[in-house]
Formats: sequence, structure tokens, C-alpha cells
Amino acid sequence: MNATVQDLGPVFRRDGDIWQALPQAQGPFGGMHGGAVSALAVGEMEATGAAKGLGALVSANLYLLRPLPLTGISSKVTAVREGGRVAVFENELWAGGKLQAKASACFQQPAAVEGLPGTPEEPVFHPENFARWERPEFFKSASTNQGFLDLCDIRDTTHEDGTHAKWFRLKRSFHETPTPFSAVMAVADVSTLFTVTDAGARPNAAGWPNADLSLHLSRAPRGEWIGTAQRGSWHGDGRGLTEAEIFDAYGRIGRSCQSVVLLPPPA
Repeated sequence: MNATVQDLGPVFRRDGDIWQALPQAQGPFGGMHGGAVSALAVGEMEATGAAKGLGALVSANLYLLRPLPLTGISSKVTAVREGGRVAVFENELWAGGKLQAKASACFQQPAAVEGLPGTPEEPVFHPENFARWERPEFFKSASTNQGFLDLCDIRDTTHEDGTHAKWFRLKRSFHETPTPFSAVMAVADVSTLFTVTDAGARPNAAGWPNADLSLHLSRAPRGEWIGTAQRGSWHGDGRGLTEAEIFDAYGRIGRSCQSVVLLPPPA
């Protein structure tokens, strides 16, 4: 993350034991939803892991129990396993006396393995040249408060295999220390939204919140840009799934999944 992004100041700040968030962290329905919540919960564990020398953060899971307020948030980080090459931590976010979200994170210490590839040297994507994403009219009328999307420079393209993709460059960091895994996870959360906008019309549902979010990365992201190529599978029993391939400018780096809760339209 470059100095310009850092100079804007982080989205989350801690005052003693209490977290506070800037208004840009909120979603369209008030409070914080998946992307910002994962950036806070997983980002705190990511910073803890860096301080402890736990190695790379390779996977994380988040359960979204309630929308999180912007202020008055406390957290509880617990070590499930420490030692050896693999470490697992959990983090609970509390507000108003209620558990709001719970996340887990898995760290892995590096080990040299000959004959296997490292990070590619040359970029294969150039997102700064892609067209800026324009919000569809139906989405503009349905959502008037998209604070989280305003944190991102969003580009729109179609990959060579015909896959629709969105590319994101964050305008400011989430935490005072670098948390690149959590930044990717925050971006991955909006994949469900883009399955809707790419379809060109609102689905026959009153809403489509996700109950959870998981992310696995095969290597650390490199550079400022994160790409998502998403697809959704929604069904008449109110169940949905969104999955997304995750990229940086140098190639594919992982995958995310979300369980989507489809809300029936009004009678």
C-alpha cells in the first residue's frame, strides 16, 4: 500500500479497548456489514499475527450475526493453536452487550520447497487501464448510502475467457499497520453485489445479505489492485451461494465464498 493511501489515515481506530470506525465503513442499510466487519475482525488478528511472527495469513472465516455499529465496538482475540508451522486464532466483535460477529484465521510459517513457483515477476493485468465501474440505475435508486464502495477505485472489465471482473484499489488503509489479507477479504465481500449488477436487473428478492464469508489465498497479494471474478447460484428456497476468483495484477491468488440469504419480496 503506497504512502498516499496511508496518509489519509486508517478506517479503524482504537481508543483504549474500544474500536471506532469512519462513516465510510458503513453499508447501504446502516451500520457495518460484511466487508468492513471482516476488515476489522480479521485485520486485528492479522496485525497480531505479524507482531507474533506467526507467518502468512492463509485463510479466514467470518460469521455475520448482526450489523455492527460504527462506535462502541470491543473485540476478544483468542489463540486456538500456537506453535509449529500452523497457528489458529479467533476474534469476537461485541457491541451493545451482544456478540455481533465472529471470525477465525489460520497462519502458516513459510518453508522453502525447491522446484515450485514463487510470486510472478511480471504483471498480467493492468487495471489502471480498465474502464471505471458505473453503478446501474436500479442500484442507485435502491441504495443511497454506499459508504464502503466510496473507499474504492473500482474498474470494470472482461477477462480473456469471457469472465466479468471488477478491480479495486483502496483509497485508504483499514488499520494503522498493513493488513493486506484483510483488505482482500473486505473487497471479496462485495462479490454478491456484483453478481446482481452484472446481471443488469434486480433479482426477484427483497435483499440478499450474506451470512458468512470465507477467503483462502495461495500467496500474498502484490501491488495495490485486487480483482474479483464472481458467479452466483441462487435458488427458490431462499438459499444462495456466491464464489469469486481473486486476483492481483500478477495473476490468480485465491478464492472466496459466501452463503447468501435471499429475502422473499413483499406480498
